[in-house]
Amino acid sequence: MRWILAAVALPVLAMTEIRGVWVDRSSLVSRDEIRTTLRNLADAHFNTVHVNVWSRGYPLWHSRVFERETGILTDPGMSGRDVLAEVIEEARPLGLAVIPWFEYGFVGGWDGYFPGPGRRGVIFETHPDWLAMTRAGVSAFPIQGGGGNFFWMVHTRPDVQDFLIALVAEVAGNYAVPAVEFDRARYPQMDCGYDAYTRQAYADAHNGNPPPDDPNNPKWVEWRTGNLNAFMRRLYQGVKDADWRVLITNAPVPLPTSVPNFAQNYGDWVREGSLDFVSPQVYRRDVASFERDLQNQIRALPSARRLVPGLDITNSGPDELVKMISAVRAQGLPGVVVWYYRSLLTMGALPHLRATIFEERAALPWRRARVE
Repeated sequence: MRWILAAVALPVLAMTEIRGVWVDRSSLVSRDEIRTTLRNLADAHFNTVHVNVWSRGYPLWHSRVFERETGILTDPGMSGRDVLAEVIEEARPLGLAVIPWFEYGFVGGWDGYFPGPGRRGVIFETHPDWLAMTRAGVSAFPIQGGGGNFFWMVHTRPDVQDFLIALVAEVAGNYAVPAVEFDRARYPQMDCGYDAYTRQAYADAHNGNPPPDDPNNPKWVEWRTGNLNAFMRRLYQGVKDADWRVLITNAPVPLPTSVPNFAQNYGDWVREGSLDFVSPQVYRRDVASFERDLQNQIRALPSARRLVPGLDITNSGPDELVKMISAVRAQGLPGVVVWYYRSLLTMGALPHLRATIFEERAALPWRRARVE
């Protein structure tokens, strides 16, 4: 079964733009909560929901790929539910496109959530050699702002990449979705990549010389960036092999800071054809700073037609959000994705958007959407 938006014929809309919103796991705790969330977003005239499906080291769908590696079918905190299937079923009659959002990317576990006996994530019980490490051999990467530690998988290992690609392809091939989003395709910090496999891979490519002790060495950063570029090419092909119709997106750190700080260059991904559209996190408090950073993103790309910037309601507010969306429209960009649903709800932004910038419903640009 492929993607069917509605069971009845509905009028084709004249306005076309992506109106996306990220929906985190707090809005997925029950079928009723999912239903309420999606109805609220549809009423506010959003048309796309990016729903968290890879979180805290677990899938929020019934994953045979994950089960083969760990013996676990789905997130243990979700009572055996197939959360993604529930979202798709509830979204269809509302005319909402569902984009599975692999939020955690290369993060394989969090010590604050069913971390397994080793307190690092269950995938590392099976594959301890998948743990990414600092120069000092530390595998725990503190979460910014507190909240414990993330444990990242080695970015350069082919078997790690195969596993992640298989997860994404499983969703693309088996669920009725128009696109998938894979995030955290980056390093947690530049003092990362010193595991045994990556050290050897670097040495093999550099006449036996090990990685520099300086994690910010430009050549060392460039090499890791290039390896992530290669992974994104593999991921794109893996998804298209599963279903060529499924689009691929990402929400990277904005350029230019993403390269020296995270070895992430989404400009390369767009130029190399590894993304169908991209939503850099242009998270700013006011429209003036947002517009300045938005121009940086536009200049970094060969064409802005794939740029669907990510906006942040949590640090701005409903009025500034409306101004930012207007600024995006003024640049002729295809749309926006907003971080995130819970803050839209608690800050009263949903009715404000419906009464102003989202007064009319909109069709999606990648197809002739029929929306109720």
